[in-house]
Amino acid sequence: MTIGVHLETPTPRRWRVLNKLGLSKLNASLALIIALCLGVAVMAQDPKESAKPEAATPPPEGPLSPEQARQSFQSQPGLRVELVASEPLIASPVAMAFDEGGRLYVAENRGYPTGPGEGRPAIGRIALLEDTDGDGTMDMRSEFAEGLTYPNGVLPWRGGLIVTCAPEVLYLRDTDGDGKADERRVLFTGFDTKGSTQLRVSHPTLSIDNWVYVTSGLQGGKVHAPSVPDSDSVSLSRTDFRFRPDGTSGEAADGGSQFGITFDEFGRRFICYNRVQVQHVVLSSKTLRRNPHLAFSGTVQNCPAETVAEPLRGHGAAAKLFPISRNVTTADSHAGTFTAACAVTVFRGDGLPDAYRGLVFSCDPTGNLVHVDRLDPQGATFAAYPAIKGAEFLASRDNWCRPVFLASGPDGALYVCDMYRKTIEHPDYLPVEIRKRTDFEGGKGMGRIWRVVRDDLSPDQLKARRKVTLANATTKELCDTLRTQVGWRRDTAHRLLLERKDQEAVEPLRAILANSEADPVAVVHALHLLEAFNALTDETLRPLLKHRAAPVREHALKLVETRLSKHQEWLADILPCADDKDPRVRFQTAITLGEISAGKAPTEEAPAIAQALARIAVRDGSDRWLRAVVFSSLSGRETLFLTALQQRPRDSSPPAPELLKEFGRLLGDSQPTEAWPGLIRPILADQSSFSPAEQAALLTGLCEAGRGRLKGGQTGSILDSVIGHDPENQASEGAARKLVAAMNEAALDQARPVEERAAAVGLLAFADFAQGGETLLALLARQDSREIQVAAVRALGVQRDDRVAEALLEPGRFASFSPAVRDEVLSALISQSQHIPGLLNALESGRVSSGVIDALRRRQLTQSRDPKIRERANAIFGAVAGDRAKVYDEFKDVVSLTSDPVKGQVVFRRECASCHRLDREGSTVGPDLFGIRNQEKPAILLHILVPDHEITQGFAAYTVATKDGRVLTGLIASETPTSLTLRQPLGKEDTILRTEVEELAASKQSLMPQGLEKNISKQEFADLLAYLKGEGALDRPKEEPAR
Repeated sequence: MTIGVHLETPTPRRWRVLNKLGLSKLNASLALIIALCLGVAVMAQDPKESAKPEAATPPPEGPLSPEQARQSFQSQPGLRVELVASEPLIASPVAMAFDEGGRLYVAENRGYPTGPGEGRPAIGRIALLEDTDGDGTMDMRSEFAEGLTYPNGVLPWRGGLIVTCAPEVLYLRDTDGDGKADERRVLFTGFDTKGSTQLRVSHPTLSIDNWVYVTSGLQGGKVHAPSVPDSDSVSLSRTDFRFRPDGTSGEAADGGSQFGITFDEFGRRFICYNRVQVQHVVLSSKTLRRNPHLAFSGTVQNCPAETVAEPLRGHGAAAKLFPISRNVTTADSHAGTFTAACAVTVFRGDGLPDAYRGLVFSCDPTGNLVHVDRLDPQGATFAAYPAIKGAEFLASRDNWCRPVFLASGPDGALYVCDMYRKTIEHPDYLPVEIRKRTDFEGGKGMGRIWRVVRDDLSPDQLKARRKVTLANATTKELCDTLRTQVGWRRDTAHRLLLERKDQEAVEPLRAILANSEADPVAVVHALHLLEAFNALTDETLRPLLKHRAAPVREHALKLVETRLSKHQEWLADILPCADDKDPRVRFQTAITLGEISAGKAPTEEAPAIAQALARIAVRDGSDRWLRAVVFSSLSGRETLFLTALQQRPRDSSPPAPELLKEFGRLLGDSQPTEAWPGLIRPILADQSSFSPAEQAALLTGLCEAGRGRLKGGQTGSILDSVIGHDPENQASEGAARKLVAAMNEAALDQARPVEERAAAVGLLAFADFAQGGETLLALLARQDSREIQVAAVRALGVQRDDRVAEALLEPGRFASFSPAVRDEVLSALISQSQHIPGLLNALESGRVSSGVIDALRRRQLTQSRDPKIRERANAIFGAVAGDRAKVYDEFKDVVSLTSDPVKGQVVFRRECASCHRLDREGSTVGPDLFGIRNQEKPAILLHILVPDHEITQGFAAYTVATKDGRVLTGLIASETPTSLTLRQPLGKEDTILRTEVEELAASKQSLMPQGLEKNISKQEFADLLAYLKGEGALDRPKEEPAR
């Protein structure tokens, strides 16, 4: 195939492709003949035909031509795939955006992955593509910008572009009409570039709230606006960033996306990272920060509800994929799941069949596919389910096809950026030996953009759609466009109105709000535009709190927050929203109520606010996000909330147990300890409105707060300390004893629901050992559910009694525990300083073999803050050799031993699975074993024996010592200004208030411990290496294609 090129002007950077990729112009029969001659499977076009994954013929070696690549796609019935642009018109496209005239800007990350080479100029570019004859294929290119490092995001603004190119967010504009940007300003700078070139600020996206959001690329930074010299830097840590499009202000935005941001029709933000294709940013940490006593650190919900790896849910769960190519993932246990999820996009156009509207798409370039999920509301957030069973929305047999970005177009179609590379993975994520053999350059000069559209839209219809631009639209026409069903047009109209800030828009926008039959999406756009114009009056806003559409009520509540300096005037309008039928409106109501007099002493309206929050809590208490915002809004109103719970109607639904337990802890943390007896009396009173189970839940929470707050050291019953012994509290003491007896009975009653029994066990954790210990041990002595046994072990671990360790480690009892329960026993004893001496006693006497203590726990003991524990532990286990290189040299010969991978799997389960995952087995504390089967055995052995040789980014170990004597070691999974969540072996997570932390220290060492050679013999090492290498294809899934 030849491509004719004509230079449009003397400037070589502006040119036109005349033949426009000749194969796309061939008639269908000739294209079919060529495809068959090349051995390329042709995609079925019959919409009635099943689009299940086919056993594809391997594509030819090397890159395919654009037409061959098009024929290699498998799409769903009723769709067709069209070529929009390809090399030599574009190269390495990673992001795109249409301006109001229908021109297409494309970010070309030509330097990916490692740049042009030291001393050479940056080669990243922004291309401006135009379709001069309207046939749907781009034929003219202008070099809009050159000399960029790794550009990866474009957003049209005021006739130019906002461009993300770390460490900067740039504004570029062509002022003289030659197609090349001659104005260049730095809007913000300071985004980190320490990570790989995959992990960079990206995806500038204008939201309905008039802020531009960008991803952080999982990086941090200290970001500032050079044009505002007196502005403070914004520190980014596990967050994204947002700014006003003129660059005048910016702030951290909760989330932390890798490469993808999208909004649904009502401005709800969704993000993604490589293993999770869609996450919902549920709330802001600013909301959580209002209450310093709230132990909750989440802001993002992982939406996939159906996952391959169930134990990973919440931190790495991946949806099942159905690729039809033959690529191989860097982690074997990732096969058939997301490994490079990116470009999350809610589709809001009309160029696909109606069934796709509102669905959320995402790319996986390693799988050569585009996936689609439906979003189902679940309280304050969403769950994502595959929209297509057993197949993908779009998949390619071409191993070089790399979808990395999605966009809606002016014609309502879905556009796909195909970076088209032989290797998409960054070298940093491949083992050293594999890097040496990998071609990272193949395809750098190539790239494609595809359009996916429904079959019944003819080329002429699409051409007619594209002709209708917004470039010369009047203000009135732009306001009318807010009513369109094509998301790109509505968003572009919103942007242009925001740019112009033409006061002539005010009346048409108000007319939209006044029209009770107006499209709710248009109403929300109009609402935020009027706010941007400072033209949203209280009289206009107030009726929207009763609008027929829940999303309008939700956004009205958000905007009321800016007016709460006059809260007395608004409270009567807000309070009824607590009883709204929509859970998201109730969610926002709880947030908005918390903004009234936030951080101040309770005012006269505080009881009414507490009562409204109590109604929301009782109704929605099983939703952790609703609980979190209710509790964040209680700051200073906790006792009023308790009263409201007590005074709830007798016929109302009972509060969820988790609501009461968490509130009990919040109540205890927020109130002075001397006030606790007075709080407990009405809870335990004979005429209490709380049932025994509800009393137990509240009291359990109070006891959790009491662990670190009450005086009396580490001895005695926490429950006794919480209730107190003053004469006025004798009735409470008696009621507490009766309640403990009732919980003993409930815990042992196997006819009760497991959740109810586990809640009863929760209170026994804080009772005296003599009152509850026998029951807890009895639960371990019989064949009960694992959940109950684990709850019993954790309860015993909390107790302040020296008999706990002795009882748990009694030889006959300890030997009877399952591996999972045994692990819980060791965790419970080692995390509580009072129980460690009892554990050491058992180890020293031989009642428990030192072999059951894995290397990570050995390190916790041998590096304890307590010198006596350190001394005893080192005497038991022996100090770890300081020179790890010598240990490695001593064990190098194991690679030549005869080995058995089946036995190696047993070693993996015993020593590695508590932190690592392989072949769908184990936990995700440490990194999944990337490419482990592609590494040589000596390299694997080096990483095992010298774990500090290379520490994967984000997997540094932290040790947290709490004021109540616990010592926890793990990874920081999430954090807010008031709390942090620590992930420990077996994936267990603990959320800790910062006020409870006595010491937080990051280790310079890997979380993976040294000294594994003390647990693993040379023969076992040989077997383990055989298993890690996959020798014999042990336990490999047969039903999923390798990628």
